[in-house]
Amino acid sequence: MNIERLKARIALFRTNFFKFLLFNLFMRYYWLEWMLPFHVVNLVLGASTWIFFGKSFQEASPIYQQYGGDFVSFLILGLMLNSLYTYTLDAFRVATLFILRGRVGSMGQQLSMYDYLKLSGIPFSAPLLAFVVNGYIEELISIFIYFCAGLLFGLRIGGGNYPVALLGVLVGLLAVAGIGLISASMITIVGAWKGVEPISWLVKVLTGLVSGVYFPLEVLPEQLQAISRVLPQTYAMRIARLALLQGFGLSELWADFAALTFIASILFPLGVALYRYSIDLVRVKTLVE
Repeated sequence: MNIERLKARIALFRTNFFKFLLFNLFMRYYWLEWMLPFHVVNLVLGASTWIFFGKSFQEASPIYQQYGGDFVSFLILGLMLNSLYTYTLDAFRVATLFILRGRVGSMGQQLSMYDYLKLSGIPFSAPLLAFVVNGYIEELISIFIYFCAGLLFGLRIGGGNYPVALLGVLVGLLAVAGIGLISASMITIVGAWKGVEPISWLVKVLTGLVSGVYFPLEVLPEQLQAISRVLPQTYAMRIARLALLQGFGLSELWADFAALTFIASILFPLGVALYRYSIDLVRVKTLVE
């Protein structure tokens, strides 16, 4: 009986996940038509600005030698991963707010999306993950744009260790998703449903400064380098860069992998637990507009 109920819940989740995902993909048409062209220009000009800025300060600086001595490749990989991880930080919070504050209407009657899910027996995770996955489609487009811009300026990753780089990116994604879930849980736990959420804001500010997005960590004072060691983005970017630009394998990157895996093993379960608790609080708390 329990197995049958589990199968039924999985089938219900799968059906509604794809329903919400297809709806969002249909709505994505408007983003492609009215926003994507401007998005492309913004990303290309932004990347170009950083590249020309770096070239003006001794492109072949010795500090980039450990990353293959290629500033352009170093920067483009940082921009690509930072875009991916920044979206992950906000994805669950934005999707949760959409579900909790969204409305479903018919024949002049309106119902909150959360109440609609409860009355319909639809798992909360179905629309949540559908919205998050849909957003990753936009992120993949952004990453591709950065990649194309990098090729124009001389991006070189031909001899890289792709499996190790991908593994590092995925473990980093798991850790950052944990932070994102913790951030989303603050909506109901502390009432951070409007304006800036402090946890994701702090992580994004620190990431841009100390995790090595735009420049190597070695240029930072030791105090800031100590802060960088707490952020999973630091290790994920270092792994991806050394694997792709220097061809390093697990044997050379084991220390970074160990630290990143340790952080992910703490943040992701903690994020899931806090998020589930925060959704349970919705039953007894109300968001006030």
